[in-house]
Amino acid sequence: MRIEECEGVSASRKHLVFAYYVTGHGFGHATRVVEVVRNLILAGHDVHVVTGAPDFVFTSEIQSPRLFIRKVLLDCGAVQADALTVDRLASLEKYSETAVKPRESILATEIEWLNSIKADLVVSDVVPVACRAAADAGIRSVCVTNFSWDFIYAEYVMAAGNHHRSIVWQIAEDYSHCEFLIRLPGFCPSMLVHTPPQDEPPCVSFLISIPGAGTFFGCSQNINLVLSCFSACLQGCY
Repeated sequence: MRIEECEGVSASRKHLVFAYYVTGHGFGHATRVVEVVRNLILAGHDVHVVTGAPDFVFTSEIQSPRLFIRKVLLDCGAVQADALTVDRLASLEKYSETAVKPRESILATEIEWLNSIKADLVVSDVVPVACRAAADAGIRSVCVTNFSWDFIYAEYVMAAGNHHRSIVWQIAEDYSHCEFLIRLPGFCPSMLVHTPPQDEPPCVSFLISIPGAGTFFGCSQNINLVLSCFSACLQGCY
């Protein structure tokens, strides 16, 4: 809810506008956000997804006029030298180029956009600057995640050099504006621990038949198929 409207708002209010920010790190965050977005839309709400992921990640699963996708990349996650190796220095440098140097223009743009769509709540998985933009726009924010980038990047700083530690402190300060945390299974320590948490919703999975998998990937049923994926080695390329 917008902060100034929170007092006395009826619990029966039926329609809300959500701004859902999704990190640019790989497909995993986008695919888990899909289920949350699907259920928010089924409940009658509008959801604006801010993401660098391809539209089809959402539109192949959700066909609704209440879904809006805005293609913006506001963080970068981890840069990988290969399928199994994270380049710590490159990760910090890319985050600086993506979210630190253009920070003022990012905040101005996001505040204007949040007000233009009349967002009631900002949800982040787990884009740091989204929490700060929400606060500056007078809108409450929630994080839904099992980790945060201050925790991940703190280890990178140890390897890449302390002159990058201001990035971690800026991320932590951004997260400090988050007012509620829904912790997903496998949660790591982070600066988000200051927020009132709702612990670990159960993991949800679904089964797909072998013929169904073949249809999904556009393959005939008489071939052997191996799907191999290591982390976010192609993140940013999709």
